[in-house]
Amino acid sequence: MKNISVYPEHGHTLVAVIRRKSGITLEEFHAHYEHIHAPLASQLPGLLSYRQHPTRPPGQGDGPYLPSELPYDAVSIFIFENAAAAEAAWISPEGQRLDEDTLTFIDTQDQLIIPVIPRQIV
Repeated sequence: MKNISVYPEHGHTLVAVIRRKSGITLEEFHAHYEHIHAPLASQLPGLLSYRQHPTRPPGQGDGPYLPSELPYDAVSIFIFENAAAAEAAWISPEGQRLDEDTLTFIDTQDQLIIPVIPRQIV
């Protein structure tokens, strides 16, 4: 995985907004996400950057539009050089292992996968 300091505007970027499966505590979810899922995701061929953003309880400084209880548990951002590299990663053996792990702790019926064009402003 390459170390980059800004998001490439011409890459292939996917944002995954995820929720844990029923019966898994937030603490269990966060531990699995960091210690099991992250190492698997980092092995995807062609991956330039992978960032995890687990949620925290809303509080002071978060603005007026947050609900008291968050509907999702984390956001993952995957950046590949291009769409072909991303497609090759998802169908690779590493991608299959990641998908198998995803099914063990993420509610895939409620996740959002959003293709985005990142823009570094500041």
